Amino acid sequence: MSGATKRDLRHAARARRRELTAGLDDGAREAAAAALAAAVLRFVPDPSRVAVYESLPDEPPTGRLVEALLAAGHEVIVPVTLDDFSLEWRCAVPGAVGDRATVTRRVGAPDPAERAGWLGVDALAACDLVVTPGLSVDRHGTRLGQGGGCYDRALRHRDPAAPVVTLLHEGEQSELDLPSDPHDVPVDGYVTTTGRVVRLR
Repeated sequence: MSGATKRDLRHAARARRRELTAGLDDGAREAAAAALAAAVLRFVPDPSRVAVYESLPDEPPTGRLVEALLAAGHEVIVPVTLDDFSLEWRCAVPGAVGDRATVTRRVGAPDPAERAGWLGVDALAACDLVVTPGLSVDRHGTRLGQGGGCYDRALRHRDPAAPVVTLLHEGEQSELDLPSDPHDVPVDGYVTTTGRVVRLR
């Protein structure tokens, strides 16, 4: 991609995301949340276990998606980011997952009682769909993440038959090929904040 490094591309993608989200009011954010939830619900097998991230303020919002999945009878698991950037997983419950003001929790020595309810780093193996964050996705399914490698490591535990989709703001998809490293795990498609579903693999 014209010799651009992933670091360069992330810098540009974050700047583009700031521009795309700067002017969004509450109504626009709610419309995006509703469009994402409706789009994902249309292709979730029934009943399912679905992994969904908890969104930051500038990310495509996932709070409504989680609530809609739970209301439809699906099991939803959400990540907890550990200090080594591996992902643990816990079950979402109605009303307890929203669009977060801070990054998904990182923990050093979690309370044993809390961790007793976690599902393990390999919980994606039992999921029917995995919804990931990302800054961009190209036509091959190469996903540009935030750089910590959390999801590339976590996705190695998934069931190969389970689709992996990334949520993007409309306009964040890459028309050019993104650089890919051997450890990168491609996604099967993406869903945009207008409700557009693009299948790639």
